[in-house]
Amino acid sequence: MDLKRIKVLLEKYYSGESTLDEENILREYFNSEVVDSELIADKDIFLYQSQENAKSDDMPDISDQIWDTLKDIDSKNVQTKKSVNYLYLRIAASIIILMGSYYLLRNEVFNKEQDIQFSDTYDNPEIAYQQAKETLLYVSAMLNNGTDHLEPIQKVSEGTEQLYKLSSFNKGLKELSPVSKFEVADKYIK
Repeated sequence: MDLKRIKVLLEKYYSGESTLDEENILREYFNSEVVDSELIADKDIFLYQSQENAKSDDMPDISDQIWDTLKDIDSKNVQTKKSVNYLYLRIAASIIILMGSYYLLRNEVFNKEQDIQFSDTYDNPEIAYQQAKETLLYVSAMLNNGTDHLEPIQKVSEGTEQLYKLSSFNKGLKELSPVSKFEVADKYIK
């Protein structure tokens, strides 16, 4: 078969403009034993396609089973209408419970007219002071223990501060750039 024609058909095939007859011509060409070396990759694609088509032909037809299942679903829809009514009743009951909880919380818990009186847990203020002091020292020790792992980060920041000195070195190099232009001009003068 003509190689130019096959290439034209391949272009049409990959752009999605080929007809079924043209695709059959391509399949016949690639199923033959003589295929041009430029089109070996395309041969693999068409062989894979042929194998997949053969697999899909072997699959059983289940369309009758699907239709039977759809008919069963239609008959079950009548039963589901009853369950939908129960669903609406459940939703209404949950809304009533939520609204009742809201009014209960609003009137009982968040009522500003009620004053909550706190009582001391310690009779002696010195003991209360000592207990608060011990608790605060414990919390402070735990916070300090948690920050010990951050010391290596401080060392990194100290190292980067020394790198800022290199920026002044870079400024000095920029000032020397006119010297390189002088060297280029000096070559032309000589």
